[in-house]
Amino acid sequence: MNLRLFSLAALGVLTACQSQPPVDPALERLTDAHLTLMRQQADHLAGELEQLHHDVQAYCGGDQSLVTVQGQWRDAFAAWTAHQGQSGGPLDAAGLSYAFQLWPDKKDTTGRQLAGQLSQPGVLKGASVTLGAVEYLLYEDLSQTQRCALLPRISAELVASGGRLQQAWYHTAGYAQQLEQMQLQGGEAVVLTQILGQLAHRFDRIEKKLDLPLNTVDHPRPLFAEAWRSAQSLHFLRTSLHSLQQEYQAGGVRAYLEQRHATALIAELDDAFADTLEHLPKGDSLAYWLQGDNYATLLRFKISFDRLGSKLKLRLPEALGVSLGFNATDGD
Repeated sequence: MNLRLFSLAALGVLTACQSQPPVDPALERLTDAHLTLMRQQADHLAGELEQLHHDVQAYCGGDQSLVTVQGQWRDAFAAWTAHQGQSGGPLDAAGLSYAFQLWPDKKDTTGRQLAGQLSQPGVLKGASVTLGAVEYLLYEDLSQTQRCALLPRISAELVASGGRLQQAWYHTAGYAQQLEQMQLQGGEAVVLTQILGQLAHRFDRIEKKLDLPLNTVDHPRPLFAEAWRSAQSLHFLRTSLHSLQQEYQAGGVRAYLEQRHATALIAELDDAFADTLEHLPKGDSLAYWLQGDNYATLLRFKISFDRLGSKLKLRLPEALGVSLGFNATDGD
């Protein structure tokens, strides 16, 4: 009887294994490349935040210049831009969506919280423990003593958040398992919807970073730019575009198209990225290009940028037989 039960159980397991569809090697290469890049980006962010904390401690100890710390903050924020707009992954699952940045910050919540902390110290939370908070302390007209009353604690909290995000990407029962189940149960359509949907979300976030300050020619809103205090908003728009391009190129999508011999589509996407980056204005400050005749340069850039969005959000999914739908492209 026991032998018969064991045999039936073994047969059930075997049948279940045999009923799983074979994994498409091209699809497996796509998910492997996607996951590898995402983990590399998480590693990079964690490393830049650790270096920022180190430089903050050195500055507060009198062994580092303010300019050096500002430069490292810029590097850490640039690393963060590779994660902006991610959806349905570890950033959301680990509850870290607002751990690194509160934006849009239309009422300057960050500034108000930090000003309050400097006048009456209390528990640091919310906007006061983000990269925006570090920007405020590094670029406002403050003394070293004022800065160092808060900077070490804030940068230490950012290191902890970076570590949690890094661990979440490497957790075997997390996003990696999610991708594996998508391959086995949903196949190509489900996996492509997830990966192309993330590209769409990331594009939407960059679009928001441009459109909010751009507004209209008569009423631009430079204070709605994400890093207006440091005058680095255009620089971070540029790093966002480069990371989006990297996600397309190194995250498996371009290689997947090559395997499908989609030569024409690859050329279209490559040209769209190149044209967008070519027309992005020079410099670091977005506010400069929102003034007077400079505004026209941003409008010309937006033509190329919108064309790129059309390729990523409509042309690419359509060519692969995938419909992203409203929820995959409605921004973050």
